Amino acid sequence: MRPKYPADVTAAFLELEGQSQLAGHPIVLRPRAAAGAPNLSEAVLTQLIETMFFASMATEEGRLNPVGLVFAGSPIEFESEGPAWDLVRFGSTVPFDVEHVANLASACAWPRSFLSVVPQDGSLVIAGIATPHSRQSFDIDQLVRVVVPKPGVVAVYRGEWEVVRYERGAVRTWMPKHRPQLDSIERTVFGEHARPIVRHVRNYLLRMVEAMVELGRGGLLAILGPGEGLPQLFGEEGNPFDTEVKRLDPALCLGTAILEIADVHRTYPPDEPRKAPAAGAPDRSLPGPDRVHRLLDLIVRLTTVDGAVVMSHTLDVLAFGAKLPPSKGIISEIFAATPDQRMDASWSLDARGTRHRAAAAFVAGYPERIAFIVSQDGLAATFQEIEGKVVYWPL
Repeated sequence: MRPKYPADVTAAFLELEGQSQLAGHPIVLRPRAAAGAPNLSEAVLTQLIETMFFASMATEEGRLNPVGLVFAGSPIEFESEGPAWDLVRFGSTVPFDVEHVANLASACAWPRSFLSVVPQDGSLVIAGIATPHSRQSFDIDQLVRVVVPKPGVVAVYRGEWEVVRYERGAVRTWMPKHRPQLDSIERTVFGEHARPIVRHVRNYLLRMVEAMVELGRGGLLAILGPGEGLPQLFGEEGNPFDTEVKRLDPALCLGTAILEIADVHRTYPPDEPRKAPAAGAPDRSLPGPDRVHRLLDLIVRLTTVDGAVVMSHTLDVLAFGAKLPPSKGIISEIFAATPDQRMDASWSLDARGTRHRAAAAFVAGYPERIAFIVSQDGLAATFQEIEGKVVYWPL
């Protein structure tokens, strides 16, 4: 059945974002915890997608121009703390409609810059042209973007990561609908805390994958299941595989560092000024993000060493340079996920290298484990077990 565009594109994005109640009341997304963070309803997201879709086919002086938008609660958000943007603000806002988007497309050098769309007096307007800048390697931008790279094609992003794309009458995505491993990791990291409205754990993992791709060295991140440690993976000390592990003592506690950032946001809500620390008390409001950045950079560097970086389900880095044990059974089939979420059984492990074999063996029979793999040619994917199948899922 062909999608009922654009409603099904909105529905697919919301489903993949973990929003399942699509009827009866507005769906509210909170892209990030920052001053003026926008509330993006289902109706607004549909309007953004629909307007951009038709703008992709509109010509300006006989030319088609690719263009993208970034949605924010107000122009002030682009100037607030967090990922920084350069915003060229218009003296008066421009209506957000097909005609004005097409007219401004040539002035907006997508993908380097975006039309800044904000709500105003019950409607959407274009406030200016926004360009991201001054990013540290692991800053996470959670703003929703809608881009039209060519006529009839529209893609919806969460920050810099494409979530869903409409092309040739089909909704396509590389973001798996089945994400129990990632959901379980987030629950384990945050424990009894309410689901944070700050940056999701999965975004840090994906950012590490992106940095691994940029390094061009390839690498493997192997994340154990809940309660598992190195003994569950390698067995007793003295095991041949255990001797080829570079253990870390103490472990690098990435999950704890991420949780500290969430604690800071709970202590200092976005609309509340931060208080100076008491005399003699450490100010923990700033080092948290910096420490996370340093840890992420170090972990990415560890992946360049031959072998796997092994992490616990709480994202403690336990070891690196690890030669993973082979599968306990024969892996008869590997399924590859296609952009439309189908499982293709024709994917062969025989022509792949040792990293792919190790990643497949790591997850086979362990549905709560997940492996992130990057090849030297820049291809990135996950290996995970879904419904008893070992699945290779390109990112």
